[in-house]
Amino acid sequence: MSEGRKFDNEKPKMHLLPPNAILEVAKVLTFGAQKYDEENWRKLENAQKRYTSGALRHIFAHMDAELQDPETNYSHLAHAICCLMFKLELELENGKSNSKEKELRELIESKHREGDSTSKPQFFGKTYNKERSL
Repeated sequence: MSEGRKFDNEKPKMHLLPPNAILEVAKVLTFGAQKYDEENWRKLENAQKRYTSGALRHIFAHMDAELQDPETNYSHLAHAICCLMFKLELELENGKSNSKEKELRELIESKHREGDSTSKPQFFGKTYNKERSL
């Protein structure tokens, strides 16, 4: 009996995706599809900015020890991942990122290079970690 062959060494290793996290993201996507429409996320005006804001709101809520979104009871991190996946998908489909966001990233990167500092940004000041600081 000969050994089987499959020429997939260069293909993405899909088995590396964390299954529990992917399931939580799928639950958030299912909730959104039922509330709005399965493809609603594609139709949003100013999608890149709005999904950036949404992802950050969920991340900041999680940082403030609110683990679950009060509307869905799903993880804030799963919601943030959905927002980031939407941003990435739209960017990949369009072949480029939003030019204003790109300009902003370049500006921020150049300021970080100029300062060459490893200290925390001012945003994470003394009051950030206080309970319900957002």
